[in-house]
Amino acid sequence: MKKLQVIDVSEERESNILKLILFMALMLLIVEMSYILPNLFSGEMRGLVGTLTFFATFIFMFIFIDRFAAWDGTTIEKLGIEFDNHTIRRIIIGGIAGVAATVLITAIAYIFGGQLRPVEEISGDLLMSEIIITAPTALFEELAHRGYILPKMERLAGKNQAILISSFFFSCLHFTWWITPGVPLHLILIFIFNIFLGGVVLSLSYYWSNRNLWVPIAFHFAWNMIGYIMFPTYPRESVVMPEIFQFEWGLTTIVGFLFGLSLIYSLLQNKKK
Repeated sequence: MKKLQVIDVSEERESNILKLILFMALMLLIVEMSYILPNLFSGEMRGLVGTLTFFATFIFMFIFIDRFAAWDGTTIEKLGIEFDNHTIRRIIIGGIAGVAATVLITAIAYIFGGQLRPVEEISGDLLMSEIIITAPTALFEELAHRGYILPKMERLAGKNQAILISSFFFSCLHFTWWITPGVPLHLILIFIFNIFLGGVVLSLSYYWSNRNLWVPIAFHFAWNMIGYIMFPTYPRESVVMPEIFQFEWGLTTIVGFLFGLSLIYSLLQNKKK
């Protein structure tokens, strides 16, 4: 009887490993698709294909997340986006922390000579386009990475290892930012570490809020929203001292993430009290 139980556990573990590898491979393919397809075209057609591919990635992500959740006998809502009496409070906590973290690094850049986006470029069109881009990005990236990959990996390797491995994978999937020719190696390494650290922050906020995704979703949204409005888009635009001040490329990003993490912890602890 014990031997049968060991075999069953072993088979279940192998099945979970294969599911996780397959899911991560599909996420990589989705990112590859969004990078490769637009580059096959030029001119206005490239922009159109890029826009269509961008929204198609979220459709595919939703389909795969939903199907893999069903495969595990659960639903996409139970990955951490169910609504309850604490949902609004969690969104506010994540939003406050994300806003404060990005305002901090924006203030540092402003005071010490970093490059910010000119005020005349911050228009209503920019705000609307960032909302359209950032809202689904925050929702579906958190569903995929913290909702599915993180807990699945935790069952296989333990919580600490899951946080580190899933955050590294999260960082690697942002390769399209630094694959641009001409980006210096030291900037690539800083960027990889910064996004890895961001993954750790989002993972810890998921666990601290009782395995709920609304705090990391709100933090992710606020961080991206303000950061991409206030800072130029590197490496598409050349900037001054990107290794120090540039949003997600500079060392000040580390300060912002750690400040945001401390706020999340403090606010969640205060909520419990």
